[in-house]
Amino acid sequence: MQKIRIALLPLLLALAVVAPQPRISQAGAPREKDSGAAGEIVVKLKEGARGSTLSGPQAPGGREPMLALAREVGERAARRPARSAEPLVAGAADPKLAEIISRRGLDRVFVLRFGADSDVDSIIAGLKADPEVEYAEPNYKVIPGSVTPNDPEFEFQWGLKNLGVGVAGFDSTRNADIKATEAWEITTGSPGVIVAVTDTGIDRTHPDLAANIYTNAGEVPDNGIDDDRNGYVDDVHGFNLALDNGDTRDVLGHGTQMAGLIAAEMNNSTGITGVAQCKVLPVVFFERIGPFREEVEATVVDASRALIYSIAAGASIINASWRTLLPVDEVTQAEANMLRDAVAATSDAGVLLVCISGNEGYDNDFSKVYPGEYQMSNQIVVGASDYNDRIIRGFPFDFVSGVGQRTVHLTAPGANALTTVARGDCLNCTESEDPDDWYAQVGGTSASAAFVSGVAALIKSKYPNDSAIIIRRRILESVDVKEQLGLYVSTSGRLNAVAALNIEITVSSPLFTRFQYKPGGGKLFVFGEGLQPGFIVLVGGKGYAPKLKGDKWLVKVPQSELPPGTPVEIRLRNPDGGVSQALTITR
Repeated sequence: MQKIRIALLPLLLALAVVAPQPRISQAGAPREKDSGAAGEIVVKLKEGARGSTLSGPQAPGGREPMLALAREVGERAARRPARSAEPLVAGAADPKLAEIISRRGLDRVFVLRFGADSDVDSIIAGLKADPEVEYAEPNYKVIPGSVTPNDPEFEFQWGLKNLGVGVAGFDSTRNADIKATEAWEITTGSPGVIVAVTDTGIDRTHPDLAANIYTNAGEVPDNGIDDDRNGYVDDVHGFNLALDNGDTRDVLGHGTQMAGLIAAEMNNSTGITGVAQCKVLPVVFFERIGPFREEVEATVVDASRALIYSIAAGASIINASWRTLLPVDEVTQAEANMLRDAVAATSDAGVLLVCISGNEGYDNDFSKVYPGEYQMSNQIVVGASDYNDRIIRGFPFDFVSGVGQRTVHLTAPGANALTTVARGDCLNCTESEDPDDWYAQVGGTSASAAFVSGVAALIKSKYPNDSAIIIRRRILESVDVKEQLGLYVSTSGRLNAVAALNIEITVSSPLFTRFQYKPGGGKLFVFGEGLQPGFIVLVGGKGYAPKLKGDKWLVKVPQSELPPGTPVEIRLRNPDGGVSQALTITR
C-alpha cells in the first residue's frame, strides 16, 4: 500500500510520563491536503452495477467481476492505470455478518490506488459522474485521540474514586468520579463480555492485562490456517487489519493505555485496576510505516475493517478512541460515506460504539468530528472532565475537550488518568525493566471514552440481554448532573457507574398491526400503535426512517432487500429501544 509519512504527535494523548513534547500546538486543525492517504480513493458501486449479480461469496470468481468493474471505472476517471485495487472486506463466513455486510453494501466498496502525485479530487469528480458509482471519496486518515482493590496504585486512580485530596498538585473535589467502588459491589464484570479496543495494538503480556486479553479458542496459534473459518488467519488474540495477520503488538502505545483503563486486572497485587473485569479484544488498524517511532498511519478503510472484524469476533462494545482527519468544518456526511456504512453495520449488529469528541476544542454541534458525527442509535460521544467535574478547556491541561450540547452526550474523567504502558519499541512505550515504569498518567477524550466502555462492560455483565440502545440509555440517563456541564454536553452530566447499574429502564414496544408493499416503487407502508416520534422500520435488520403519508407510514425498500421466495422479517423499533413483534413478508 502506498503510504505517506505523518507525525501524530500533535494530536496524541497527553502523557504525563512517557510522551515527548508535541511539535506544534495541539489545537492546530489538520490541513485539508493532508487529510487523505496520497493517491487512494474509496469507491462504492451501485447495487445492480455491471457484474454485481455475478459477485458474492457463492459466485464463480467471488467478487472478481465487481473488483474488475471498480478498477475499470476508476481508471476511466483517472485516465491512467491504477497501481492496485482491492475490496474493503473479504467474504464473511458467519451468515449474520455476511447479511449485514451485504445489506450495507460493504461488499461493493473497493479501494483504488493511483500514484501519490495523482489529482484525487478530479478522479473522484469523474467517478461521481459514472452511472455505475454510488459514491467516491478520499481514503481519509485516522488518528488516535489524546488520552478498593489491593492494586498498589489504586489510590492514584481518582477517576474511579476521588478522595478530594488533590491531583497532580491541584485541588480536587471529593466524589467527582465515576463511583466505581460502589459499582463493584454489584458486579466487577464478566469474562463473557468482550470490549474491542480498535486502536494501535495492546501489550498482551503486560502483567496487569494478560489475564483479561481475549482468546479465540477456535484458532490454533501461528499455524497459518483460518481454523475457525471466520475469514481471519491466526486471530488468536485479536487481529491486525493493517498487516492482515495476528500480530497485535502496540505500534504506538495508545491502545495499551485504553486497555488498562477499561480492564486492567483487579486484586492481583499489581499496579492498577480497570473499570471492568471483562475481556479486551485487540483490534489493530494503525501501521508503523517508517524507521521513526512517530511514523504511524491509519485510514478510514483500515478503521472500517476494524469495526467489521470487531463484529465478527463477537464484541458487545467497541471502544473508538480515535477520529478521522476529515476537515471538520468542510466535509459533510455525504462526503464521509464508507465509514458511515461501517458504523451502520455495528448498529445492525447491536454493538455499542463509544466515540470521542476530540481534543482540539471543536464544538461538535457545528464542526463534524467523525465517527461521532453520525449520531446513530448505538453511539455514545464522550467529552473529558477533570477532578472537579469541570469540562477540560485547556490550562492546566494540554488539550481542549470537544463539546456539543446536542452531539456530545456526557463527560467522563479525562485528566491524569493512571493506566498501563506498553513495553517495547514504540513512541509511547517503555523499554525499562522497572515495573514502576509500566504505568503512566494520560489525559484526553480517549481516556474518557475508555471509562465509558468499561462501564458499558459492567452493564452488559449484569444485564447480558441488554441491547446497545438500552446500554446507551442506562449510561446517559444515570449521569451525575452538574450545572457547570450544561453548556457542553446534552445530558449536563458526568458518567456514574453505580447509577448506570441501578437505574430502572422502561421501554414501550409498539404494536405492529399490518403492512403493504408495492414492489414497483419499492414502497412499504406500515401501520401500528404506540409509535414514538423517531421510530424506525427494521427490514431484515436494516433500519429505515419512515415518513407519514395520511394514516400510514412509508419507507422506500429496494426489491433487492426482499429476494423472491425468501421470508424477511419486519419490525418497528421505538427510540427508547422497544421493538415490536415481527411480521414476515415473502415476495
